[in-house]
Amino acid sequence: MTTLFWILLLGGLLISTLVGSYVARKHRESGWLIFSVLLAIYITGANILVPRMANINIFGLPFVLVTGSIIWPFTAQLSDMINEIYGKKKTFISAALAYLANLTFVMFTLMALQTEPVDLASEEWFRIFFQTGWRALLASTCSYTAATFVDVTIFSKIKAWAFKKEQTVGNILLYSGLRSAVSDGLNMVVDNLVFYLVAFWGVMPPEVLWPIIWSSMAAKVIFSQIDLPFYYLFRLMTKNVEREF
Repeated sequence: MTTLFWILLLGGLLISTLVGSYVARKHRESGWLIFSVLLAIYITGANILVPRMANINIFGLPFVLVTGSIIWPFTAQLSDMINEIYGKKKTFISAALAYLANLTFVMFTLMALQTEPVDLASEEWFRIFFQTGWRALLASTCSYTAATFVDVTIFSKIKAWAFKKEQTVGNILLYSGLRSAVSDGLNMVVDNLVFYLVAFWGVMPPEVLWPIIWSSMAAKVIFSQIDLPFYYLFRLMTKNVEREF
């Protein structure tokens, strides 16, 4: 990955943090809708990029991942922001709306595939990129649902248990980091296991499939923690904002 990639990734997370904290502090009542729209955009964008595989080097470790994985630090951060301020129920609603947006995009793509193309030369590329098999679609649905449930539930439970203890900067960093890191990491574990087992069990030999699962899981768990320093900043900048649980 190039220097530009890291500049865009870290710069994007910083901008997302600053904008998110501003929205939470100054426009809390309408902020949930803004966050939900952004989450829908992120989730749909990640799924658009799924067909492309890429070599990704994370802290010196080489991995092969779907390109959509590069958006997960943004989705993890945004989901944590929503859960931090608006609580579990509204986070589940935001996730459902994001999934609905993704299904709508799939429907539009299927509609487009039913039309007659003008340029036959580009049609093959279009179909290869956008025509997802039913099993991959089922796997994506199952993994997103299971991973989101685990992520939101674990985050909210740790938040409810630890929030009253967060009276100093040290405790804020300790407990907010705990809920963000644990929930995001478990999200990636569940997402990876469910997706690969549903999509490829019986298609790939187990001796080929399991190494792919473990490698991809390790990469996603590491990648999901990149947003942690930015979540710390968001938590500190919004420490006086009203919370829902």
